[in-house]
Amino acid sequence: MIPALIIWLFKKYIRPALQNKTLPTLNISGPLRWAAMVLALLCLAVGALAQEQTVKYNVLHSGKVVGHMNLYQKRQGDELYLKMISEVKMRFIFSVKVEIQEESTFNNGKLMSSQVCRNVNGKEKCNRQTKAVATGYQTIAEGKCGKVEQKQIAANLMLLYCHEPNDQAQVYSDNFQQFLQVKQVSPHVYRIDLPDGNYNFYSYTNGVCSKVDIHHSLYTIQIQLA
Repeated sequence: MIPALIIWLFKKYIRPALQNKTLPTLNISGPLRWAAMVLALLCLAVGALAQEQTVKYNVLHSGKVVGHMNLYQKRQGDELYLKMISEVKMRFIFSVKVEIQEESTFNNGKLMSSQVCRNVNGKEKCNRQTKAVATGYQTIAEGKCGKVEQKQIAANLMLLYCHEPNDQAQVYSDNFQQFLQVKQVSPHVYRIDLPDGNYNFYSYTNGVCSKVDIHHSLYTIQIQLA
């Protein structure tokens, strides 16, 4: 609708002025002034429109692609919405299919809500939520309620896929529902140690997360930009 209105304004007022060669010295008044004001407002409106992006990653084990992950981002004004969907199929003694869906909503740089759901071979193994409340954050983990004594969570692990962190920064784990320390180990590479003894490396190219090395006690996998 907006492009159609811009075209109509151009045909109605701007093109005739150009054809008459009167635009440089034109006294902007009446309909032309109205058209200019509408065009200016439209430019502002276009700038405020939601910006959407989907980034695709491959999941590799021993150099072989075993799954995929999509990160969807939507920015609109001060609000940021993130949704991550991954599916991995691996074989150890038997075949394992892991499906994970994560969602986060930020407003003015503050985490408002997040959710992590994980299914293994079709059975739900994890359903954890974090929600901002007046006193901090309320958490739910497999039906059990808890809380995080923090007025504002500015970054979580999902956000690491969008922005390179600072050394010694803290990020919130929506899965473990606690803060984790970020340690820079080399230029544009950061390590995060998890409470269960595992650890991840996040690597960045031009400010975007290009690879995540996940070191688990049973396996090592890589998440790489597709």
